[in-house]
Amino acid sequence: MKQTITRTLVTTFAMTAAAVTVAGTALADPAPFNGTYSGGDPYNVWTVTTNCPTEGCTGTVASNQGWSVPTTMTGGTWNFIVTKPDGVICDDGTYAPAYISLAVNPDTLAGVITSDSNYSCPGGQITQSPFQLQKIG
Repeated sequence: MKQTITRTLVTTFAMTAAAVTVAGTALADPAPFNGTYSGGDPYNVWTVTTNCPTEGCTGTVASNQGWSVPTTMTGGTWNFIVTKPDGVICDDGTYAPAYISLAVNPDTLAGVITSDSNYSCPGGQITQSPFQLQKIG
């Protein structure tokens, strides 16, 4: 009788521990990033559509400024690059594309913008600036 009760308790404990572990893992998944966001500037609004909230997932970020780019969940953040062809005139008079990389944490909506001070022209410095999104829709 004692063995039966002990086995039942051990089995129940093991099942409960497994359920808590699975629930803990599910809670650790990043939050979905779908919605409409602003960085405090009402004239620059992003609409984000993603297909899942986990590593390797993809989606699209579209701005009311006319650009739309793919985004990918990597390292717990949504990463995307905004490219403006012929975005800058270099010192030698040639045009070069402007690349701006963005990374956003879907849980805190805090992000980092990374860009080169000369964009694609020689002689620039890489800079990073923090930003904070607000969900508006």
